[in-house]
Amino acid sequence: MKKLLLFFVILITTISCRYTQDASDTAFNEFKASSLLKKYEYFKDLSAAIDKKRNDIELYRSEISTFKVEDNEDKFYISQRKSELIGIIGMHNQLCADYNSAMSKFNYRFTNIGDLPEGASEPLRREVKPYINTLN
Repeated sequence: MKKLLLFFVILITTISCRYTQDASDTAFNEFKASSLLKKYEYFKDLSAAIDKKRNDIELYRSEISTFKVEDNEDKFYISQRKSELIGIIGMHNQLCADYNSAMSKFNYRFTNIGDLPEGASEPLRREVKPYINTLN
């Protein structure tokens, strides 16, 4: 009976050590400087892509609002530009969804002031501005 009890104690201790080591390895890999820098750069790239899409959207809106429809060819052109605008808005919203989803994960501590990776000067936004859901 003592041998069986000793076996279970050793088994439970071994399993506990494995879980502890795995948790330690995971924490190290997620929060080491190189990982934080990669995540920070990912968000900077994503943020720049979102800003570009916003500028594209404004450009398309401006062009569509100033265009005068005079014949069927003009109507077709404007219709095509509106379709392109809808596509750009969809891409913008997908980028926003990716940003917001990734930012909501617990291991993005570098978004807090004081926890930035070396070389970073400002924290990233916690959430991107609201999605765009109209053509105007």
